[in-house]
Amino acid sequence: MHEQHIHLGGAVPSSVLWEILCDNGLKTEFIDFATFHSSLTARHDEVKSLDDFLGRYFQVTEEIQSSPSAASVSAYQVVAKAYRRAEIQELELRFNPHKRVRHGLHTMDAIILAVMQGLERASLHYGVATGIILSLGRDLSLESNWQIIDAAIKWRSRGALNGANGVVGIDMAGPESRALEMSKPWMSEVAVMMEKARQAGLKITYHVGESEATGPEGMLRVIEAIHPDRIGHGIELRNAKGKTKEALVSLLREDSICLELCPTVNLVTRVIPDYACMGRFVRELAKEQIPFCINTDNPYLIHTNLKREYEIVGAQLGNDAASLLDLGMKYAVEHRFLND
Repeated sequence: MHEQHIHLGGAVPSSVLWEILCDNGLKTEFIDFATFHSSLTARHDEVKSLDDFLGRYFQVTEEIQSSPSAASVSAYQVVAKAYRRAEIQELELRFNPHKRVRHGLHTMDAIILAVMQGLERASLHYGVATGIILSLGRDLSLESNWQIIDAAIKWRSRGALNGANGVVGIDMAGPESRALEMSKPWMSEVAVMMEKARQAGLKITYHVGESEATGPEGMLRVIEAIHPDRIGHGIELRNAKGKTKEALVSLLREDSICLELCPTVNLVTRVIPDYACMGRFVRELAKEQIPFCINTDNPYLIHTNLKREYEIVGAQLGNDAASLLDLGMKYAVEHRFLND
């Protein structure tokens, strides 16, 4: 199995985060582990939207992971837990280094190196090939995002040491509610950033079409301006109509852009009404010959793993489950960012 969309902030067990919190003497509102664990469990009946999900959980986990030692331990545990629960073979871990410098106390270089070292140990111990995708932020300034681009280029493809590939890609993430993709000046600057990363040998993925805030139109603008290798989620394609849908389907198919599907988190954040919707979407993608892969996104916030996500989708596909899931696995291999 190949995990290509998983966030450091949502993929570490609460028990590990609690130990890091205590070891570093961080002051928080949580009086004990039970309270802490409960607060890091994303429940569908409590989460109001995608923005609510991002704001409610990630500020806490990113702050706890904001030191080299915490970042290294966290990265190691992501791989260790994913392997034990789903026997993954490859994992591309994404995170925003700018949000882990603890108000300038640490440097992005120190955080990136620490994550690399954690992944190198995990790759050695579990035989899992790993790589890092650095996430830009819609909620950051363009200057800060440029700093992340420069850091990614500096640390790109350190070399497949024990199967750990270093930085292999760039992502754009963060709240979609600002709909920055509709801003031509902002998109023009981001397009320059992404092209610089691409010219340096990095692959590109982009969170868009995860909610109606960017929707099909946002997806189309990203594809036309950025030409990403993959798109994070893209579930809003199902709501595209008319010429927008025709253009999207054509570009996704002809440019072979892979959609990174994350079923459970889309349900938790109220982006989809039920798993049946995801099943129908997978069938549509296969019919239109649009590449897709299945992922977890934030497995420890939503209590899932990659094996379970495949089972969830498979249950909606009936007699076609085996062939369509195999197709998704095939696309995952073809669209991996890791070096051979």
